[in-house]
Amino acid sequence: MSDYIGLAGLKAAGTLVQYRACKMTAAHTVGSITNANAERPIGIVQNDPLVDEGVDIAVMGKCRAQYGGTVAAGDKLGCNDSGQLITDVEVLDGTAVDLHHIAIALEAGSTGETHYVYAITPQMIGKE
Repeated sequence: MSDYIGLAGLKAAGTLVQYRACKMTAAHTVGSITNANAERPIGIVQNDPLVDEGVDIAVMGKCRAQYGGTVAAGDKLGCNDSGQLITDVEVLDGTAVDLHHIAIALEAGSTGETHYVYAITPQMIGKE
């Protein structure tokens, strides 16, 4: 069962995929992540909206997300260029590019599977 804090009042700027990370595209609109190294995720889409429909975005708490690789429970997660969540290690030496942790895995899984994660406020782990 999901239990999260969400963002309200935002609409889909284009096609969004349920359970993937999303980004702001303009005032009050969100779109799909297409370049994880250059875009800032704001949360994880929980519904399946059409263009200009309201988007349910989990920003903190237990929610569902689609994995884009092999993930172990407890892994810190970022996203790939499709918005799928992937295991992402913390970079302390400043050598990484614009990557963000957006969740912690609550369940193990692999590419294309949907599992529970704990969404967190996006945290940059690379350099700008």
